[in-house]
Parts: sequence; structure tokens; C-alpha cells
Amino acid sequence: MCGVATLYYIHSSDNELVEKYRMNMQEKLRFILERARLPKGTDIQALLKDPMTFYKEASTLEKEIGQSKETSMPEEGNDLKLSGQEKNDKRPLLNQHNLDNIELVIFPSVNNCNKTVYNEMIKNHKGPTVPTSDMYPCKKWNKPRPNDRFWPIVIEPSEGKILNSIDLHHVKKKVLTQVKEQLGIQQERVHRLKETCSKYPELAIRQHVTLVWDTKTDPPVIYCPLYKVASTTWMVYFLRLAHINENNTALDKYKKSGKEKKRYMPRFGGGHRRVFQEFKAPKTSKERNKVFQESLRFIVVRHPFTRLLSAYRDKIERPNPKPYSPYFKELQQAIIKKYRMKGSNITFPTPTFSEFVDYIIDSTADLKTAQDWEENVVCWTPYWSQCGVCSSDYQVVIKLETMDDDEQFLAHIADLKEIQNVHEWRNHKRASVTSSDVIPKYYRSLTQQQILLLYERYKVDFELFGYSLDEYLPDANP
Repeated sequence: MCGVATLYYIHSSDNELVEKYRMNMQEKLRFILERARLPKGTDIQALLKDPMTFYKEASTLEKEIGQSKETSMPEEGNDLKLSGQEKNDKRPLLNQHNLDNIELVIFPSVNNCNKTVYNEMIKNHKGPTVPTSDMYPCKKWNKPRPNDRFWPIVIEPSEGKILNSIDLHHVKKKVLTQVKEQLGIQQERVHRLKETCSKYPELAIRQHVTLVWDTKTDPPVIYCPLYKVASTTWMVYFLRLAHINENNTALDKYKKSGKEKKRYMPRFGGGHRRVFQEFKAPKTSKERNKVFQESLRFIVVRHPFTRLLSAYRDKIERPNPKPYSPYFKELQQAIIKKYRMKGSNITFPTPTFSEFVDYIIDSTADLKTAQDWEENVVCWTPYWSQCGVCSSDYQVVIKLETMDDDEQFLAHIADLKEIQNVHEWRNHKRASVTSSDVIPKYYRSLTQQQILLLYERYKVDFELFGYSLDEYLPDANP
């Protein structure tokens, strides 16, 4: 049997939460006992405080820890009821000596808005370009104003109602058949959105989301960019729509292929920030309300697990991730410190995929609302949270797995001539988004329990967009 000490943690500033922690103690202990791995010091941390507290600034956390010295062991006769499997568990007990040697791991906060690092970099910087200010995410929940009834708004899913009202007379005959076929696919996708959102009515809330507003088209086109889901590709598309750098003579010295690529780079006035400058939201909340309801709204998604793997390879596996390099470097070291067993033969300087997944599973266990996710997570926030899927009535769902067909469908029905490419869009199927050799390499390192727990964290996204675990569970470790 795996013994776990019961620890009571008292918030110095919020004593009414004590009873809540005591009531939930058995449930939390049972969760630890059911885990497939030996409980670690990090599990004890989960008993000590709410995950929201866990991500506070180090100084605040240390101050609170100093006030939580008391520990107590369960009284005899009050042990949790264990299953037969748990009773036969031969793993070593977590004794008081082990508890005394537990080292608290402090994770960097996504709410850190301290500009000290950036200011130091600017002071010591030499060169023609100014470094990005993206040192830390500095995420904050932008609470809707209760007295503003116009924005943000909640629109019930309409199953792509606007698609049926768009006149297709401008669509060229050579692609009209494909457009009509794709229309049927899109209707199935938005029907799924409606069905899933009806299961989770609590997700239909007023919330501010980051949007790109193209109000020059008829109807207006609105896009919600998502981390690690072709957002850079679509930012380039919008820069094409804005005809950025078409007459920039500074690019004349480059060959045609290089010139096309460089015209969208930040150093030449492109980049994501330029997109938001060119495609701003209407000034007043009343105008935003009107344009939003009349617009063609779209979102780009991919399988939640390939997205998570992409985030890992870009932000956690790489020694020098950008942007937010200081934040992600701190996060990398904290994950290793917390999840890599002492004496392990793993020598990677950055976290393994399994360590990263354990971090995701533990750190998001109590995140329930969009505000919870937005205040505590960056780069792997669920789709439903980041883009308000059940509040925004998206009428076109582009999937990375069928990107070529989907994006060209949108380009033609919205008459976005700058991004139409008829010659490459004739039943052309995009190559595998993530190499078939790469996905197994990472996900085979996980246990089935890890995959199932990870699925639970992103279950709503799976349901909203029709993804499954079929490709992942069979090859996982028992």
C-alpha cells in the first residue's frame, strides 16, 4: 500500500477556505493513490493549496509556505478504503523522512508583467532592430463590463446559417462543384458544434477573445487565431489581403522567392502585430456587436494531441524557445525539477514529453472555466476557452488535416481573391500535418493512463471538432 501523509494548509488571508480543503482531502488522497506512479512531493503540494495559488509569484508563495508548518498523520482506523489492487501495491511508502526532504517547486507565472528583464535587454542592446517585449506572457482576464450590453455578446450556434445566404455567383465554375461539396462538410462540422455546446451550456459566456476583423469584405470576415494551429500562415494571408509591402523598394535586392517571404516579416513591417493594426475591431461596442453578428466567422483547429505535441516541440523541447524565452526556460527547469526522479538516467537538458504531459495533467486538474484557463495557461489553452467557441457561432471550421480544401473553400465563398489558388486546389490532400514517424515517437512514451487523463483535460475540444483517441491509445504503454 502506498502511504500518504495528510497535510493541512491554512491560507493566512482566507481562513474560510480551510473547511473546503478538509472536505476535499479524502478525494484528493484517493486520486493520488489511484495514480499509476509513485506519489511525489508534487502530489503533496496539490494537497497544500489550490492550483491557482500554486502559480503566484515566488515571494508571495514563500511567505504563505512559512505559515503552513503543521502536519498531521491520519488517525488509526480512519485510513481510506483501498481496493484490492491498492492493498497489494508493493511500492515503497512515503514516510515522514521523505516528506522532510520534499523540495517545493515554484512555476513561473503567466501573469508576470514585470518589464525589468526587457528594460535591461533594451539598455544593453546593440543593433538595428528593437528586441520584442515578449519576455513573459503577462496574461490577464479581461472581465466584460456589466453595464455594456453590446460587447462582448453571446450568439447561439446557428449551424452555419450565413453559409446558406451567401450568393455563390462570384464563384468560378471550375471550382463550384468543390465549393458545394465542401459546403456539406462545413454544415456537418457546425452541426456538431451546436450539439456539443448544448451539452455544455455553462461554456456560453460573455468573454473577450482576440480576433482579426476584416470589415472591408461583404460579409465581413472575422478570424480567431489559435496557438499552434496555422496562426502564422493565416497572419500571412491577412497581410496578403492588406497588400503589405507590395511596393517596398527595400525588398528589390532579394530574389522573387525570398522577397515574397521577407515582405511579411516583422523586420520589414509585417508580423502578427501588423495584422492587428490593419484589421482592428470597430471602435464602439455597438458597432462591434453589429459587425460581429453580420460577419462570416471562422476558426482553424487540429487534433488536440498533435497541437499539444507541436507546443511541446516548440516551447518545451527547444533549449531557446521564442517568444517568452525567459518564461519558458524557467518553466522547463521547473518541470524537470518536479517530475524527473532523482537518480534518473535521463540526461536531456529539457523536459521529456512524458514529463511535460505529467505537468499538463497536474497543473490543469482544477481548471474549469475559461477564466481559469486564460489566467493560468499559455500556448495550450483549449479551443473552447481561447476562442469562446460556444459563444461565437463560428460558421466555418477549418481543420489543419484538410487545410488546403478548407481554406480555399473560405477563400472562394468570401471572395478573398488574394489567397485563392485554384491550380493547387483540385482534390489535393495536404501531406500529414505531423509526420507519421514523429507522433508515435512521442506518444508511445506515455502510458494509457496519461493519455486518458490528458484526454479529460481537452475532452470538450475532442467533442466539438470530432476528434478521437483511436490513433493514440493502442500503442501506449499499459
